[in-house]
Amino acid sequence: MMNHHAKSLYVLADGARARFVERREEPRSFVTIEEIDSRDQLRALRQELRASPPSRVMQSGSAGRRHTVGPDDAVQRAKTDFIATVAGRATELYRARGCSEMVVAAPDRLLAPLRERLEDGGARTLAINRDLTKTPDGDLGEWLEHPGSQSPS
Repeated sequence: MMNHHAKSLYVLADGARARFVERREEPRSFVTIEEIDSRDQLRALRQELRASPPSRVMQSGSAGRRHTVGPDDAVQRAKTDFIATVAGRATELYRARGCSEMVVAAPDRLLAPLRERLEDGGARTLAINRDLTKTPDGDLGEWLEHPGSQSPS
């Protein structure tokens, strides 16, 4: 259960966008303090990859066998880099703002890699398996005030 007297940083992320949110006491609300948006870069990468055919590489150890190095590899690498950027910035904000816990809301496939990086930075995290990146600040209380699907680290 989350300590309501603790200062929390809320990290709302998907594969290309993240919002960093704080809870304000007066008036009681959630407010986005910063955003990272790499949707345009991801879209541009996908367009570039569609415009050029995938490369073929020879696999050592199997004579003459070729494999395609496809766009999925580049897109996955871009998303992994994005998660590292989000975790780095979240850790900076967590420390700078004197937070004692972090709540991460992200789709399930991103929760583990994001939490792993955050916990390496010393943050105690709680997790919500949900993409809240498009949820307006005024509606976040429904999910963040008493998150029911949290799992403490």
